[in-house]
Amino acid sequence: MKRKNALDLLAAARPADLDLPGAPWARTEELPPPVRRVRVRWVGAVAASLATASVIGALAVPRLLDLDVSTGHVATVPVGNALDTAARSAAAQRQTPGRFWYTEGLILGEEIIGAPGNRYRIKTRVQTGRWAPRDPATLTVLTERGLPTVPASGQEEQAWRRAGEPKLCGNDTDCANDTAPLGRTRFIFMPGTWPYGDQGLTLPAAALLDLPQEPDALRERLLAFWPAYGETMKDWPSPPSGSSLPTKDSWLLDISLELLQHAPVSAGTRGALYRMVANLPGTRALGRIPDAEGRRGIGIGWTRAMGDGQSEQQLIVEESSGRLLALQHVVVKPWSQNPAGNETAGLPAGTVYHALVYQRAAWTDTPARLPKGCSAPTQTDRKDCVG
Repeated sequence: MKRKNALDLLAAARPADLDLPGAPWARTEELPPPVRRVRVRWVGAVAASLATASVIGALAVPRLLDLDVSTGHVATVPVGNALDTAARSAAAQRQTPGRFWYTEGLILGEEIIGAPGNRYRIKTRVQTGRWAPRDPATLTVLTERGLPTVPASGQEEQAWRRAGEPKLCGNDTDCANDTAPLGRTRFIFMPGTWPYGDQGLTLPAAALLDLPQEPDALRERLLAFWPAYGETMKDWPSPPSGSSLPTKDSWLLDISLELLQHAPVSAGTRGALYRMVANLPGTRALGRIPDAEGRRGIGIGWTRAMGDGQSEQQLIVEESSGRLLALQHVVVKPWSQNPAGNETAGLPAGTVYHALVYQRAAWTDTPARLPKGCSAPTQTDRKDCVG
């Protein structure tokens, strides 16, 4: 299955229907065709990432279900206290806002490919960057650079060699790597408030720095945008069978994770976001757990059902500094069939099959350095270039 072009994927709907326990769920059988109206957001659209709505090895974000299932790392501390130390550390950071909130990191994936009878696991890696501006008239710049795909272990390498050592391209069977070019960088330009602006948080980028720094006040401030966003759902098409519209709590979780990952917010607001998401319904305290790169931090998670399997989305934070380490998806109950067209069936429990690993996050006055012949668009429409 060839990966779709990055701009088509950005135009496709982002899933926002993370319903709470007890809601019905049914997966779509395939990725929906790209649509130009961002309000159309159902299960099957591509999950957002560090840089774009990245699709490298990602599954669609499913609903919150079956929260009695765990990965075996559940802590005994109350969930609400799980991120307190990290929240205090984050709020205590001294930061001087610059022109951009800059983040860089990796998109990591693991999947199973190959012919029947000789399938093997591979690991995919993409280097990412993001310049989120304070100035609402300035565009957000996203970058993705493809890194080599490799067998997941020595045993998997042997299976790959038995298959004739085919070129490893992940899902991109023609190896064109049109989303994240191998050894080259794709630059993508989006509105300064993307993606949270599309999700109903209609604040200019600079106003994010004024968000409350106390969790209850922050919750109320964010929820003030929910009624207007909920009203837009009247224009949405009917959901697929077994699906439903986003709920207030699922929307609040979704928008909060977006702010933590990408937004130019104050250190105090970042600490308040940690405390707030730790207290949302369905949140599990996971104790100290490793991210996909082996770095350990304090984690919270949400167990989710998808197809005939289950996964857990994990938010991992470094306690001593309060910095975000990773947002990752871990197999809890393995899939017998590939959900949403992804090659994850057969991955054993405990596999991190998709991870957004953060290596750096800081304010900067230095904009993205664009390659020769690649200029930022003057309008806020989608545009990209490769350099």
